[in-house]
Amino acid sequence: MLRILILGCALLGPLSATAQDLALRDAVRLTLERNPQLQGHRFTLSASMARRDQAALRPGVDVSLDTENFLGTNRISSFNDTEITLRLGTVLELGSKRERRITMAERERDVVALTQDAQRLDILADVTRHFVSLLESQHEKALADQAVGLAIRAGEIVKQRVNSGRAAVIEQTNAELATMDARRDLARATTRVSENWAKLAAAWGGTPEQTGRATGELFDLPVIGDFAGLSKLIEQNPDIAKFASERRVAESALRLAEAARTPDLSISAGVRRLQADRSQAAVLSLSVPLGTSGRSRPFEDEARNRLSAVEFEEAARRNQLLATLFGLHQHLLQKRSEFNELRDKAVPLAESAVKATEDGFRAGRFSLFDLTYAQQRLIILRRDAIGAAASFHLLILEIERLTGRSAADMPSQATPIERTSNNAR
Repeated sequence: MLRILILGCALLGPLSATAQDLALRDAVRLTLERNPQLQGHRFTLSASMARRDQAALRPGVDVSLDTENFLGTNRISSFNDTEITLRLGTVLELGSKRERRITMAERERDVVALTQDAQRLDILADVTRHFVSLLESQHEKALADQAVGLAIRAGEIVKQRVNSGRAAVIEQTNAELATMDARRDLARATTRVSENWAKLAAAWGGTPEQTGRATGELFDLPVIGDFAGLSKLIEQNPDIAKFASERRVAESALRLAEAARTPDLSISAGVRRLQADRSQAAVLSLSVPLGTSGRSRPFEDEARNRLSAVEFEEAARRNQLLATLFGLHQHLLQKRSEFNELRDKAVPLAESAVKATEDGFRAGRFSLFDLTYAQQRLIILRRDAIGAAASFHLLILEIERLTGRSAADMPSQATPIERTSNNAR
């Protein structure tokens, strides 16, 4: 779901500033365009590119001026025997150190890019969660409105029975109290819609007070393949991809530490002025540090151990991801089964029970308690169906996050939540 949306956002037209209906692709597009954290990514990436340029710098050139044999005693108490030397010096790097620094900086930049990709997916996953929650709360609000309608209808039946002398006045009072309870539930559901909109709009800096409406099909549950097929996609998980890049960084650090065995040469050349006989002479110096091989060994050991640690951490993370994926897949199957049973069996039976109870209540065969219980049971089952469908989509989202693939790219899929039909039972 996420990958398709991310790649497809550029194909969408501009979103009207006054639009109240919001599809998931619009929420994703607005987040990509306006989210402050995502906007700051380009500066972090530019900083990592600057570090690559820093690694490519060659050693600078030093200028030095030496003055000898002046302001001493006896013959050299003046400047007559002064020697002045002007030198230009630099360091000659050996062992391909510069090339290895560049390689390491480039691989560190790849890690930064992968980290930003993972952060982008996390933000878009949060957007999707808030969108599903908004869609769920909208269905719950509609359900609360239906509950008010059922309570009002029950109250009308009670009023007819009271007027005809077949029921006590207390039943009318109880019916009015039940209607008041249903209206309070509707008010709470309306508040939840506003809260979920505010959470969603915060992703792109939208105004929370201007409530929008999510459009999507909550009850259309995509079908994905079995666990064996999904487990093969785990290598596309952003964490695994990041481990691969970190392993390459560790390898580059090891190569750079090994290059430190080769000592660098410090060379300088210049001209010396001999004041005593008014003559000049060229000077040349070369220095090589001693013991570089022994000094580099601890750094090599550190880099080698870090490389080994990354490999074991990657293996452990892969095992954790597979276990998590298996659990998500099992919950996904359970939620699909739960939703299908509620939609195809439980809710139709409850609807029939409500109708039969209403008819029996009019005829005096059932009490107000029986009617209220049947209505409440129907509302509860419908709410359970809404919750099961929302949980299913959130599980799909987590599986997409683990596998790095959208539901539409997985085998045996149906149309996901992006469909615009919004019919609920």
